Amino acid sequence: MMELVQRISQQLLESTDQPTGPREYVVLGEIYSSVCADQGEEGSHVGSSGFLNGFLARNESLNQDFLSDVQSRLQFTYRTKFVPIPRAAGGPSPLSFHFLIRENPLATIENAIHNPDCFNTDIGWGCMIRTGQSLLGNALQIARLGRDYRVHQGRDEEEHEIMDWFIDSPEAHFSVHNFVSEGLSLSNKKPGEWFGPAATSRSIQSLLNRFPASGIDRCLISVSSGDVYEDEVRQTFAENENARVLLLLGVKLGVNAVNEYYWDDVKQILASKFSVGIAGGRPSSSLYFIGYEGNELIYFDPHTPQPSFQPNASKSFYETCHTTSFGKLLISGLDPSMLIGILLRGKDQWLQWKEEVKTSKILNVLDTKPCDLDVVCEDDMESVNSSLPGKHNDRSTLVDGDYVDIKAILQHSAGYAGDAEEEFQDVQCKKQQIMVMGDRSFSYNSVDVEVEKILVEQETIHIARSN
Repeated sequence: MMELVQRISQQLLESTDQPTGPREYVVLGEIYSSVCADQGEEGSHVGSSGFLNGFLARNESLNQDFLSDVQSRLQFTYRTKFVPIPRAAGGPSPLSFHFLIRENPLATIENAIHNPDCFNTDIGWGCMIRTGQSLLGNALQIARLGRDYRVHQGRDEEEHEIMDWFIDSPEAHFSVHNFVSEGLSLSNKKPGEWFGPAATSRSIQSLLNRFPASGIDRCLISVSSGDVYEDEVRQTFAENENARVLLLLGVKLGVNAVNEYYWDDVKQILASKFSVGIAGGRPSSSLYFIGYEGNELIYFDPHTPQPSFQPNASKSFYETCHTTSFGKLLISGLDPSMLIGILLRGKDQWLQWKEEVKTSKILNVLDTKPCDLDVVCEDDMESVNSSLPGKHNDRSTLVDGDYVDIKAILQHSAGYAGDAEEEFQDVQCKKQQIMVMGDRSFSYNSVDVEVEKILVEQETIHIARSN
């Protein structure tokens, strides 16, 4: 709770430095004026990142082209009551006290009766999987439908085919079930354990390899740097000049926050026409960033629980994958661990992107990949305890500072009388109606050591931390 209060206080102090009046919005390489030309400056009341404005501000005066672009991006969040995922031997228990308080207790007890050893929600542990799904979903949308795709303009059925791949069912190619399955196989992540950027990128790569008809021909990953190797990419385009290549680059740009040295480069990544967003990389902070305004990053928050796909539900699954609500976070509050997504559609775009990143302090194009580069530090942003034989890492079931939007749970209960319609909301901090969970005093492990590879300006160092 103190961490949340400190973040809000920091945003209150730093918001006074933000310029007022119309500014430019950037969304995955597209640039928009903050207000429409016919609105003028008087029409815009959104420009501050102040605390009260985060509660009260609405976006009716914002550029409608910008809002349409935001609404057309795919986003995936926590789900409840999905097809049960069996618990793994030695893994977290769905019946732990911590999971009881993360969801409606009655729903958890009901699940315990029918599925006593299974997970039927990812609340509290699936946020990085959901932001990874969001990044992948938008990459697939752009690869198949183009960057100019907008909802409700005659091509929704084509997009629905993509969204079907993310339904929470083992049969869906990119479901949470299959992410968990790949995480267990490739990264020793058991059901109920929190993923990091490395595990997420490995799962995405493997799932894409298993589904060549997805629309992405190859996925190249780097779990510990922003390095891309020309020999790997060259081989792909030699076979097919029009190949669509997804790059997933896991980086850590500081210790507790992103070093100011990288701020402009983070924004340049989101401003690139090749960007498919950035997925956050730590417990309680996994957000999906799609753009920025000034020094505020625009994001979708996966911590809003929604019911899993139900054939007879009043709100279709497709509607729940688009949102009229987005958040803003001052770049100074960005967590340093992140997964960067870049989509290259053909050899020409590869050549353009190479030129674009020549001056980047984060992304690099190198000739060849050294042998076994990622072996030593492949879990650079994740606890090494999770990979020790026979050792259960309880941080996976009790995430320090984790939170869930409890308003969403109330809205899905029979007795809640909330707003009938969603509106665009300019949320300047994390969700207001939240429950914060986690306390280091509950950890079952006396010592939890993390080994992280940290990029500090132009040098890479290794540090070991004990909590």
